[in-house]
Amino acid sequence: MSEPDDGAGRSDALVLFGASGDLAHKQIFPALYAMTKRGVLNVPVIGVACSNWNLEHLHARVRDSVAQAPRGTRPWVG
Repeated sequence: MSEPDDGAGRSDALVLFGASGDLAHKQIFPALYAMTKRGVLNVPVIGVACSNWNLEHLHARVRDSVAQAPRGTRPWVG
């Protein structure tokens, strides 16, 4: 008989295809940021893209995305 899964062996992940694209920049990164701030993003996020970006370029793009998000999509702002 198998034992109940306590979540210790979970291998969930959110894979984002097109991480360097416009949709990720305008919608997905701000949403992921909001989920993280609310404590509801419990899985690692893996970004996949065809761009020749390095990790620093991606980080800068994500920071820019979150900073430019319209107030209505940033529920963590008062």
